[in-house]
Amino acid sequence: MNYKNKILLRKQYIDKKLSTPQIAKMCNCSNATIWNWLRKHKIPIRSCKEGILLSNKIKRKDKQYCNKDWLEQKYLIEKLSTIQISKLIKVNDETIRKWLWKFNISVRSRDEGIHLAKANHCNLSQEAKEWIDGELLGDGCLYSQSKYSAKFQYSSKYLEYIQYVSDTLKSFGIQQSGKIRKNYSGYAHNEAYCYSSLNYPELLSIRKRWYPKGKKIIPKDLELTPLLLRQEHIGDGCLKHPKNGNPYIQLATCGFLINDVEWLILQLNKLGFKSTRQPNNNTIYISTYSTKDFLDYIGKCPVKCYNYKFNY
Repeated sequence: MNYKNKILLRKQYIDKKLSTPQIAKMCNCSNATIWNWLRKHKIPIRSCKEGILLSNKIKRKDKQYCNKDWLEQKYLIEKLSTIQISKLIKVNDETIRKWLWKFNISVRSRDEGIHLAKANHCNLSQEAKEWIDGELLGDGCLYSQSKYSAKFQYSSKYLEYIQYVSDTLKSFGIQQSGKIRKNYSGYAHNEAYCYSSLNYPELLSIRKRWYPKGKKIIPKDLELTPLLLRQEHIGDGCLKHPKNGNPYIQLATCGFLINDVEWLILQLNKLGFKSTRQPNNNTIYISTYSTKDFLDYIGKCPVKCYNYKFNY
């Protein structure tokens, strides 16, 4: 930059609020030189106090806690405490509380803060969220006995699948609670293997999406992806092979409200899978014309025990 050019010098000093040392560094000259040319060009010079304030403001821009989106992610989404956040970026706990107040972010009560500080935590990836949503669209369940956290539960007649659920959640940072249990159900003389995870605050926000009033719904922000639909098909899908016709898929959505099922059908049709609702039992019928495309879209089954649902 040419500091002898009045317009350029004014732009850096007045408009961009750069300090004389910063401009001098850009121009590869001394601080005194910049001062002299500011006077020559009759550019108003800032007071010492204003310069210090601007310098501090520039420094704060590099601090993550000064970013509202970053602070909301850590405090509201990841449920970290102010102490955990302060340790993460090596600042004082009161500094974090001050910036929460500045951004008008509601500070948790002391009891909630203590609970979250002692709680299990996981950092859920996009893949983890899609997988969990797919399981919830099928037979998965999020159960909560606390206003601070929730746990994932699943039952299956196949031990292989329950072990797969446990291993997959573990890869997402969600640990199993106790051992896999084998329960006997008098209904149709069935036996089921049951899985339960530990409680996590991060699972509570997902539960609130799926159970806003305590009853399971289909969230309208749900984005249908191959992974999500694969997990739903494993849980609630059935590949039918009629004697006189081509295979078709039936999704057992009978537990959801009719409006929810109709919304899900609309999303499936947007993806190109011709789908209709069966009024007699509120299930979804994927046309024979779309069944193979649907199976190709969701990919291979991750476990052998449910391969029969993928064998077109």
